[in-house]
Amino acid sequence: MKKYLALLALCFLVLCFGIAAEAQDKYPSRPIKFVIPLGPGTVNDVVARTVSEPLAQELKTEILIEYRPGAGGAVGSDFVAKSKPDGYTLGSINSSALTNAPAISANLPYDPLKDFTPLADVGGNPVMLVVNAGSAWKTLDDFVGHANKNPSKLSCGTSGVGTAGHFNLELIKVGAGVQITHVPYKAGSGPAIAALLGNHIDCIMQIWSTVGGHVRAGKFRVLAVTAPVKETPEVPTFTNKGLSQVSLGVTFGFYGPANLPRDVVARLVPAFERASKNPATVAKLEKAGLEVAYTGPKELFERIKKELAISREVAKKAGISQD
Repeated sequence: MKKYLALLALCFLVLCFGIAAEAQDKYPSRPIKFVIPLGPGTVNDVVARTVSEPLAQELKTEILIEYRPGAGGAVGSDFVAKSKPDGYTLGSINSSALTNAPAISANLPYDPLKDFTPLADVGGNPVMLVVNAGSAWKTLDDFVGHANKNPSKLSCGTSGVGTAGHFNLELIKVGAGVQITHVPYKAGSGPAIAALLGNHIDCIMQIWSTVGGHVRAGKFRVLAVTAPVKETPEVPTFTNKGLSQVSLGVTFGFYGPANLPRDVVARLVPAFERASKNPATVAKLEKAGLEVAYTGPKELFERIKKELAISREVAKKAGISQD
């Protein structure tokens, strides 16, 4: 009888362990944390919160938002890179933290190509060359021609050293063979826009979501963009104007730490795709000023790799460094 009871107890324990193991292996079995490497109200925040709603439904779990700002996104990005690779800590990271930041800082604590698992990119914000509506420059050719005849006389504002606006400005200078004075505004797009409105500078390089309102109001004129914008189909891309390397927009993707388990990736990737392509999600992101275009992991990795190489080349030629 004792042997029978012992055997029964052993079978019960094996069954319990089997059920526990199955429950543990089923991903996700608890809430997922989205790390935002910038502050509340940023585009990263908007993207993460917008995608998290349908993604939570897809994965049937809660998604929590955690802010870890600092060093232009490097602090939060590094936190994601060094997190346990179990799929419960993911990052809403913009491309600048993986392309521009590594290009200008040799001491960055993470490797953008080795320390992350790309999962999805939902789209981005094209960077555009913007002037006052009352300026004499009607086209990019007008602007470049003036810059060519007046070396270093024109000034262009960006949101700071190493931003997408700054890199694209340097690419314009190299591609067109002109000298334009860079005016970085560490406090971001607001001061740069105010400076242009006050005619303190001649142009700005900014993303569409920050200048769209002024363009609609007739205060600003867009001369060229890094990628087409639905609201301004008449504006040419830099590629159309012969400056093909001026193409570094700011895209917003989701990443996990390197070495995420295959079953976790297999669960996350299709869920992100469905959530990103959800009509309600697309509508909200477009309302926020994004050009929505889903990109899968492989294509996302190749794009980051390509843009990182371009950014490193520009940084070297222009002597851009934050170390």
